[in-house]
Amino acid sequence: MANSNLLKEAIADAKAVRETAIANAKIALEEAFTPRLQSILSQKLTAEMEGEEEEADLEEENVVEATEEVNEEEAEEVEETVTESEEEESEEAVEETVVTEEDESEEGEEVRR
Repeated sequence: MANSNLLKEAIADAKAVRETAIANAKIALEEAFTPRLQSILSQKLTAEMEGEEEEADLEEENVVEATEEVNEEEAEEVEETVTESEEEESEEAVEETVVTEEDESEEGEEVRR
């Protein structure tokens, strides 16, 4: 029976040594890979943030360009409206001039009569 107890103790000791070895291996792996993993993660986050900044810059540029296009279109519409108004005013002035000249010529004819 002593052999049996020794065997059980040896198995228990081996399990304890194994658990300790696994824990030490985990710690060694963490110490070995943590700096590298942090570096990789940092690079990816930096790239992602720069990508977001670039996207934000592109979006801002698109908004500015769209605003400029809208402003140009509005300016063209205002210009067309002003041009149309000027043309209408010119036509009205011409009509008034024609009417005035007709009135004057009618008055001249009446004076002659």
